[in-house]
Amino acid sequence: MLSAEIIHRLTMNDPIPDTLGGADGWLRTYGRCDADGTATLLYERDGRIPALRTVRLGQGGDEVSGLGRLTVKDWDDDKALPMLSSIRRHHPGLVPVRYRPGKRCTFKSTGRNSYYAKVVADGRGADIIRNGQLLWSAYVEGRLGFAVARPAGWLPSLNMIVHHAVSGKPVIDALLGEGGAALAGKMGAANATLAQSGLTPAIRYDYAFQLKRTAKYARRIARWLPASGALLDEIMARLSRIESGPADKPIHGAPHAHQWLGDGSGLALIDFDRFGLGDPELDVATFLAEWDFESGAHGSEVGAAFAQGFTDAVTLNHALIEAYRIHKHVAKALRTLTAIRIDAAERSLQILKHAATRARRLG
Repeated sequence: MLSAEIIHRLTMNDPIPDTLGGADGWLRTYGRCDADGTATLLYERDGRIPALRTVRLGQGGDEVSGLGRLTVKDWDDDKALPMLSSIRRHHPGLVPVRYRPGKRCTFKSTGRNSYYAKVVADGRGADIIRNGQLLWSAYVEGRLGFAVARPAGWLPSLNMIVHHAVSGKPVIDALLGEGGAALAGKMGAANATLAQSGLTPAIRYDYAFQLKRTAKYARRIARWLPASGALLDEIMARLSRIESGPADKPIHGAPHAHQWLGDGSGLALIDFDRFGLGDPELDVATFLAEWDFESGAHGSEVGAAFAQGFTDAVTLNHALIEAYRIHKHVAKALRTLTAIRIDAAERSLQILKHAATRARRLG
């Protein structure tokens, strides 16, 4: 992990933009500490075509006073996503709108026909576009209670998925306002139609998969935050005793509040990268867990309404919902721990304490 002194400098008076050609306009939009004492930071500058630069702190290149050595690269110089340089050269009408170094990059077209394109580093592109076609067919046939993006193409040479834009705007502000609970209930009911759709994606995400994934997160947290060891042992022991579900229903995998759009007449759900067969309890738990950290005082009413809307249509195991919710809290603790924040360790430990309290109620 980065030293406390470096994190303090980055948090209180970030000097890195000065190395990017001037501080004006550069804003850090992503940052994660790594176990080896380095960090990956992403800076963006608005304009007709946004500028993005990745800073690798603790490795290579130039010396910056008080921070040590750092390497600066443009967004298209990414060894894990080598297709980015070709996209920048040959597809000038595609503008990056969301980039995660070493993982994925989403583009939006600047032409008359609005569409999005995404490249991923892990080779899932063919599966994602195939799933998109399944979902689009189900939507056209009336089996889904929400709109989905219409697939537009698959470019294997670039590992690029292309799909049309979905109408609507993010619902997050509406959820936080008056009438948020009623909207959440409609979202839960809409999400339940996916579990009822009869779709059969190829990938399965069962409880054993989730348990293995969370155990990996727990080991990383324990290495970086030794004070969390006893809490993590207790949480994992209790989660290991949960009876798993059949994992035989189609699920979105990550339907948190930011994945939903609304246009006044209906809802749309986006980003089906984790679409597969699984327990529908995971979809409910993901919404609840992410809303726990998104909403503050609004969380209980809106979360309960989403869960009720879903369970009115599909019978669910409430203990399994709570278990999946705890899994998501452990994942949040890891993301919090690796954030560029002075209080990251304290916040991460607090999340784990709450997760342990929830786990004890499981019995």
